[in-house]
Amino acid sequence: MDSDGLSGEPGGGNREGYRQAVILSAGLGTRIAVVAQGRPKALIGVGALPAIVTQVRQLLGEGVRRIVVVHAAGEDSPVRRLVDHVFAHADVEFRFAVQLRPSGPLDALAAAAGQIQPGDVTVLLADTLIEDLAGFPTDAVGVGAVDSVREFCVAHVDQAGRISGYEDKPDRDDRSDLAVAGVYRFGDADLLRALLAEPAGSPELSDLLARYGARHQLTAVTVAGWRDLGSYDRYLRASRSALTGRADHGFTVEDDGTMTKLGEPSLMAAQARWYRELPDTAAGLAPRLLGAGEGWYRIELLDYPSLSQILLYEPLPASTWRFLLRSLLETVEARLWGPTRQPDPALPAWCERKYIIKTERRLERWPDWRRLRDRRLTINGTELASFDELWPDAIRALRALSSTAGQSCTIHGDMTFSNILLARHHGFFKLVDPGTTFSNSRGGDLRYDLAKLRQSYAGGYDSLSADLFSLSPCGPARWELRVFPRPGLLADLGDEILAELGCDLPEVKLLEAIQFLSMVPLHHDNPGRQLALYARGLQLLAAVLEGRPDAIHAR
Repeated sequence: MDSDGLSGEPGGGNREGYRQAVILSAGLGTRIAVVAQGRPKALIGVGALPAIVTQVRQLLGEGVRRIVVVHAAGEDSPVRRLVDHVFAHADVEFRFAVQLRPSGPLDALAAAAGQIQPGDVTVLLADTLIEDLAGFPTDAVGVGAVDSVREFCVAHVDQAGRISGYEDKPDRDDRSDLAVAGVYRFGDADLLRALLAEPAGSPELSDLLARYGARHQLTAVTVAGWRDLGSYDRYLRASRSALTGRADHGFTVEDDGTMTKLGEPSLMAAQARWYRELPDTAAGLAPRLLGAGEGWYRIELLDYPSLSQILLYEPLPASTWRFLLRSLLETVEARLWGPTRQPDPALPAWCERKYIIKTERRLERWPDWRRLRDRRLTINGTELASFDELWPDAIRALRALSSTAGQSCTIHGDMTFSNILLARHHGFFKLVDPGTTFSNSRGGDLRYDLAKLRQSYAGGYDSLSADLFSLSPCGPARWELRVFPRPGLLADLGDEILAELGCDLPEVKLLEAIQFLSMVPLHHDNPGRQLALYARGLQLLAAVLEGRPDAIHAR
């Protein structure tokens, strides 16, 4: 915890001094080829994240600052490209080692031996995920429950949790709580390297564990939320369990190809109403609503990536992003905004309620609000004016903006990249998860949707919401904020397109800043993320109010 009582690392991780890790990601995923499609298992998406991104994010949260990634032979490894793209600006040193032939995890770890430094080292298999690495002790082997031990290594453990031996893939279908889960932590990296240099009695990783355990007693630790990706049936269970929402809603995938969203009844009713009342021109722009009831609604499940996933994990050339953004804006204008646009004398009052009153009420729900609202924060060496200093000018600017609102239209209300799906082989879009604040109203301010869009292409919102950032305290009310990956050229490209379409960029940026501030309380699962969103909002708000045309992009 930092001096202000706020966690500064993604996921609120603890720092235990310098630590290192090895991720064994050379496997090609042949047993899950139906989803791997020739890619390494480390790149397979589980939920919205590639497996290796989940692992690196957890390691960073636990203070690991040096990671060795073992990948298959090939100079232009897709694993390496992904890691370089996502974590190029993270406070971590990556090293890469090549496994020349697919000979199992023991051979892969031996390929990394020359990169392992003295001290503590965590080793992860790329096809295993756990809920959290926090508290995983030194000289420990992660274990979990399986219905059949036939495809797993099983640890023999005494009543104190000490491991006395291992049994690799026994020829029986017994259930066990002691299947080795592919998560290891060794306190003596020098011994580990020496053992890797010796001839092994078996090609299995259990041989190394037994030899290490003869010198340093290894303990079995049950890991929470273990998801094994080693077969298609287990991958499916892992993928379905990874669907998460916020604290006020969740998702379930049904076997009939539909998805049910459950949550607070008024919110679910508002979202169902948005789907139900879309104009005929917007048919196909969103999933079909198939049913709704008290606290739930059901829509067709679409197995398309979101623009957020593509932005974060698939580096695209600028020309492709230009095409996608322009095509998206033209599509939504032609099918949703344009056909529903109409004069609306009540819209200025609507804007003031949403932009001023809602922001104030939302922030009052943040436990740290009263302590921080009048404090100046220093982010990346720049002192920011406090909210209380900025807000009076912001209110005047928002009232002026609201007074110019004359025509309303049906808007999405939460049009960030995570809520825009792309059918990549056909080039059409699907909008999901409309903003419930706006779903109770037939019309809204188009500029709000544009500001949400800018949060993604310029503001770094998708990185922040995916916990792909670090927020490190460096003194009282002083932090270093790193957002990765950065939007880069996409920020300027998106602004150019909005300007070409006649949008007022300062107005869009002002609303973007307000949106960052307004959403802070909704992210109460991670206080560090809340502070990062708040700092981002203050940065943008100060830039807009000071009249700088190039409001800060995510750094």
